[in-house]
Amino acid sequence: MRPLIKPSRYVGLCRRLNAGALLRLGPEPLEFAWLCPARGESVVGIGVAGGIGEISWADESVPADLPGPFFGGLAFDAQRAWGGFESERWILPEVLAWWTGRDVRCAVFAPEGTPVADLEARLSRVSEQEPLLTQAHARVVDSDRSAWNVAVEAALQSSLTKVVLARELLVETESVFSERAILKSLEARNPQAQTFLFRGRDGSAFVGSSPETLLKIEQGEFETVALAGTAPLGRENDLLASEKDQREHQLVVAGIQQAILPYVSVMDTKAQEIRATREVAHLCTPIRGTLKPGVDVMDVARALHPTAAVCGAPREAAMQWLREHEGFSRGWYAGAVGWRNSSALHLCVAIRSSRIDGNSARVFAGAGLVHGSEAQSEWDETARKSQTMLNVLGVAHE
Repeated sequence: MRPLIKPSRYVGLCRRLNAGALLRLGPEPLEFAWLCPARGESVVGIGVAGGIGEISWADESVPADLPGPFFGGLAFDAQRAWGGFESERWILPEVLAWWTGRDVRCAVFAPEGTPVADLEARLSRVSEQEPLLTQAHARVVDSDRSAWNVAVEAALQSSLTKVVLARELLVETESVFSERAILKSLEARNPQAQTFLFRGRDGSAFVGSSPETLLKIEQGEFETVALAGTAPLGRENDLLASEKDQREHQLVVAGIQQAILPYVSVMDTKAQEIRATREVAHLCTPIRGTLKPGVDVMDVARALHPTAAVCGAPREAAMQWLREHEGFSRGWYAGAVGWRNSSALHLCVAIRSSRIDGNSARVFAGAGLVHGSEAQSEWDETARKSQTMLNVLGVAHE
């Protein structure tokens, strides 16, 4: 008779896997990916065992370096969710594989009472395959330029101190996009970023490579970042002297400080710096510190999200303005994506991203509007930001 695991909501089994790079694990579609080479975090998930819950281990040996194991995130605006993506969703993958720095480890999860032999069989179905190349021949449908100009003018005439206006581009190809090839390219091009994938219930995948950490908490210590104020590469020093960009950036810093203050005992706002990606440069202010004892990590995340860097100020008024003027649903774009457990989490702001569905992809980018903004320069900024995804989709677009 096969042995049974003691009843619990989920059971887990961990083994070393004789497989190569994480992005070659298959054959099933990835449900989640979280790739941050600069932080030593590389993990993918296949299948869905369930949601948030308790886990007991079949071999009574909890992996010390287990990431997550719950993955997911939050929409930008709960009132403008995508079909197939709830306003908040967290999953426990059936198979979780991660790079330890030496080899690939793999854990399998299932409902309580699952026989050990079934867990072993699930692990044995994980194979290795090379990602297909991304289709390079694409048709691009840009957003309406005149509508953008009208919205920018309306924002500047409003009473808002700042609002972040976004737009979307539609990319269509003759064949299905290779999600793993896109992830592989994003990870290689943006090793300092937080590259992610999260699959909706409808089968589409939200994919991106974000330079912006919303919140990272570990052992009671937190870190976040204010990232606002953007310039083309080669002109990053202009940000330091720009009154407009400095004013926009300080709005974000102040908003983060105010939102997180009730939850912290120590807060240290670091000196402003320049953070460059492959496409643009930003003003950046890291903020770190210590949480008060007993604080729920998701309470802190929800207090921060969305920051003025992707929404505006005042936050609620800016959110309502976007509902009335932006013209499309952001869904999880500019939301929060990452991993969590009961005492730790790592969430990025889900920018530089795209929703991929078969042979079509919607690419998103936004720009912060404050007094002194101009429609042309803000349009150009969104065009530069969109290149993060367009480049890996095989698209050259002005």
